[in-house]
Amino acid sequence: MSAGRQLAPAARLDQLLEWGEGKCVWCGFDLSKPNARPTRDHVVPKIKGGPTRLENEVASCGSCNQLRGHRSPSQFIEDSRRERGVESNAAHIADQLDSLDAAIKSEGGMRKIRDYVVREARRVRELAEDAGRG
Repeated sequence: MSAGRQLAPAARLDQLLEWGEGKCVWCGFDLSKPNARPTRDHVVPKIKGGPTRLENEVASCGSCNQLRGHRSPSQFIEDSRRERGVESNAAHIADQLDSLDAAIKSEGGMRKIRDYVVREARRVRELAEDAGRG
């Protein structure tokens, strides 16, 4: 999932919807439904230093985006399983974190969030594997 040149917000949302197969990455809600409020959600929250770029964004319904707040991806996946009984697309989230890590490696900068990105990618990948076994 290489982002290349960064797109305008509406075009980024379209790209994220395509990558996420038109579903909310957190709850699987069909974002093409008339009542859907598709949003771009930062995988690494902006408050934790996450950049606004394709590698750090996923398509999310407005409800999940708001409910998640500033929780880490792994924490929100675990909380969603336990509290709401929904399964997130953890593999897709881990792929986005891997893409962000690759962008950091190739472009430099963002050193402050690199450890967080690597740790979350590993943890989210483990959660994806757990879901596959369950």
